[in-house]
Amino acid sequence: MMKIIRKIDFDTVYFESFHIWNYPVIMYLKLHRIKYSHAINDVIPHEGDPHAKINGMINGLTAKLADRIILRSSDGLNNAEKRYPKYKNKLHKVDLWYSFPQYCPPKGNTILFFGRMNRYKGIDCLLELVKKTPDLQYVVAGKADDSVGDTVEELRKMPNVKFDEGVIPYDKMHDYFYNARCTILPYETATQSGVVLDAYKHSRPAVAFDVGALGEQIDDGVTGYLAKPGDVGQLETQLRKIIDMPNEQYEQMCMKSYQKGLDAYSAKSREREFLSAIGVEQGV
Repeated sequence: MMKIIRKIDFDTVYFESFHIWNYPVIMYLKLHRIKYSHAINDVIPHEGDPHAKINGMINGLTAKLADRIILRSSDGLNNAEKRYPKYKNKLHKVDLWYSFPQYCPPKGNTILFFGRMNRYKGIDCLLELVKKTPDLQYVVAGKADDSVGDTVEELRKMPNVKFDEGVIPYDKMHDYFYNARCTILPYETATQSGVVLDAYKHSRPAVAFDVGALGEQIDDGVTGYLAKPGDVGQLETQLRKIIDMPNEQYEQMCMKSYQKGLDAYSAKSREREFLSAIGVEQGV
């Protein structure tokens, strides 16, 4: 890897996420006085995450070593300013970005929970919601942590849940989103969520607890609905607004969800902001 890197003439380097292999590259960059930027996705590690302590240490080291630090939401930026005040001049916000396909009209009726199943993703609240709504059909898809094994087993046995545990391939992921009426995010904590962007990318609204930056990503009543954190009863109420919504109104919400994603989170919409943040635009 280093042999390849030594042959490349570059002005700056950007690291999207942490990996142990980053460090040899970072040492090379420091040695040759090449500036680099590094994203920190979760400034405050999630409670209940077994790797929270080590993740916090890695974030601190990243903030110390990087020339520029990229945060993925206003909430993330605010947390970083509080946690790393002496590195304030390094901090830059650039929202998450995805490539976006064409708009897809709504066609499904399932409620989709997608992604890692662990405590801070609200897997216990999801189970409570599923039990309260036996008339609704859910798809629960993603990799489960060992720490929530009992809850996962209960979900697996629920008659109104299609359960798909493991790493989900892209073609199946697309099918799950396109066949969903909406996505559900009963998270206990969140900095920002790529699942919301996945929903918008597939022209679907999202229903979530109003935690972290989810209130930034979801326009309440426009691209989905927000509920008071931890209030499963209110989460059900918000979810049923989408379930019971007339078709024309629902399709308008799907279109607005897609448009919000395209305008705010597409790769093209973030290009100038990203280049400025890593210091390569207009000779910065």
